[in-house]
Amino acid sequence: MTATEHSAELTVSTCPGCGLTASEADGPTPQEHLASAACWAAYGHLLARSYTDPVRRRVHQLIVDAYAAQHAGGTSRRQVQTVALCLMTLCLFIEDDVDPARGPVLHQQMVAHRPDLTWLAPPSQHALMTVADVLRADDAAEHCRLVRTWGRQVWQAWAAHHATIRAWNADALDRPSR
Repeated sequence: MTATEHSAELTVSTCPGCGLTASEADGPTPQEHLASAACWAAYGHLLARSYTDPVRRRVHQLIVDAYAAQHAGGTSRRQVQTVALCLMTLCLFIEDDVDPARGPVLHQQMVAHRPDLTWLAPPSQHALMTVADVLRADDAAEHCRLVRTWGRQVWQAWAAHHATIRAWNADALDRPSR
């Protein structure tokens, strides 16, 4: 087989959530997120890096939140709650400089108040950074910088819903609303 014949056999997929174009991957696609198999696999690699390196681990929740918000899909109660909670902590991380390590505790506090979360129409996010951009980091410091940039881009993409998300935070965390 020639190189030309081999390249003709490669198929490319585009992630419906973030627009990542990559070689088509065999594997699962997530039930909770609107993502291609290749993007979902890349996300798995990114999570593995954050679990195995204590410096990268500091921004782990920011990765989870940015990915969920960038790949929002579905209107089931669980899907709505997942995206809403991730947007709520993404708001706190980006706007209030809250430490992403506090994410799991914040999520627990948020759901304890049984907030009335509703579906928000996801914005197009095909021109933003993706997991693939973060995976290109040469070291932990660059990884953290890229994750924060990605998180800011995703948060900004949801600008039409910022007031709603801030109000959810105010209700769920007994915080003054902006």
